[in-house]
Amino acid sequence: MAHKTTAYLSVREAAAHLSVSEVTVRRAIRAGQLPYVRIGRLVRISASDLETFAAVRRTTRGV
Repeated sequence: MAHKTTAYLSVREAAAHLSVSEVTVRRAIRAGQLPYVRIGRLVRISASDLETFAAVRRTTRGV
């Protein structure tokens, strides 16, 4: 059986990926909009969950 490896990002890396602040990522986590994994004191976000989070919020309308 093959094992799937999942890439995990720190809050800082996730914020950089989305071009937003770390505070914005933490707010999304606190609001339950962005799933996360806690490993001890560390918070990690799976790359696939981050992509889903961004895709759901993607818009084609003007700003």
